[in-house]
Amino acid sequence: MKKKILSIVLAVAMAGTMLAGCGAKKEAKNKNSITVLVESGSPAEALAKETAASFEEETGCEVIIDAVAYTGMYDKLSTEIKAKQVAHDVACMDVVWLAAFADAIEAINDADTSDFLPTLQESGTIDGSLLGYPMWVNTKVLIYRKDLIPEDKVPQTWEEYQALAKELKTDDMSGTTVFGSGSDAVCSFLDFACQAGAEGLVFDKDGNVNITDQAYVDALNFMVENATADYTPDDSLATAATESQELFTNGKTAMQLNWSHQYPAAVEALGADKVGCAPMIGGSAGVGATTGPWYECVMKGSENKEMAKKYVEYMYNHNADYMDLTLKIAGRTSVYEEAGKETGNEHTTAVLETLRAEQSQARPMVTTWAQIEEVLIGVVEASLGGADVNETLESAKAEIEAIAR
Repeated sequence: MKKKILSIVLAVAMAGTMLAGCGAKKEAKNKNSITVLVESGSPAEALAKETAASFEEETGCEVIIDAVAYTGMYDKLSTEIKAKQVAHDVACMDVVWLAAFADAIEAINDADTSDFLPTLQESGTIDGSLLGYPMWVNTKVLIYRKDLIPEDKVPQTWEEYQALAKELKTDDMSGTTVFGSGSDAVCSFLDFACQAGAEGLVFDKDGNVNITDQAYVDALNFMVENATADYTPDDSLATAATESQELFTNGKTAMQLNWSHQYPAAVEALGADKVGCAPMIGGSAGVGATTGPWYECVMKGSENKEMAKKYVEYMYNHNADYMDLTLKIAGRTSVYEEAGKETGNEHTTAVLETLRAEQSQARPMVTTWAQIEEVLIGVVEASLGGADVNETLESAKAEIEAIAR
């Protein structure tokens, strides 16, 4: 009996030691490391690697970087959240993912938003909760050949833009381009809808699908007019940001409405003496554009939440460092204002002016955006292919209403 009791006591003691050891190991891991999800090959990965050592030196916390291709990030987050096995303490997210993951993101409503670039507080907030610190924002601006277009002829309106494109067209160079392919085509469509007076993109303030409003009709007609004109390439349905940039840097088009990060790349390719940029053009309602921000978010399931919060604040304080990386885009007003003083960063001033325009707005914060975007891709492709604009929009409205139910 004594031997049996002793065996039980020893077993309990060993189990307790093992549990304590496991608990200590888990606690040490939670206390001394965080895992951060970033897009591979992006400025987020580059800056995370650059700052990891200094963050660890300052806090004693190791930063483990999980770099995943854009196409795999959403699925990876979705899988771990559904399984309730959150592997990441911090995740970098495209704005269009926030609605889908809102319940799994820790709100940071005590953050100082006074230096957020225009529109970034609104687009990062769902149901009153701010879901992350902005990393950067991208929006389209006018990029043009300033050796061909004097400053006093830089277009500011749809009409000026079309007239200049027609004037600049030669046998070897188109006047401009039209984005008719993929998500870039959708963003262009929504850019022009902003400029034509859309009040809320795809949905109005009451949640009703509004893509049959006149602003969307005007936007599509503007795209169709340009795509069918002789001053644009014939293959608009195969053209998006990358293709347009290639045409521009190869001297095949005189101007383009493209994402702002393409400006520094164009300057590098052609020289500062040949490339200029200006704010987005304006339609009947003035200048406007849709925005493409990314946010750094703390995951609710993190076991090291306080350190994760310190990390996202730390990275926000290093936001200016993004201007030293390839895309040269950031998320703070002060960063853009300072960067705009340097030659080669003129796109930051153009972005600031575009974002400050009343009609600039974010895509809708809905969990079904991926499905809605596919419908809108079809809208642009069908319209550029010759379908009736009004009928196409009516059909798309019904599809989106069904998706949103």
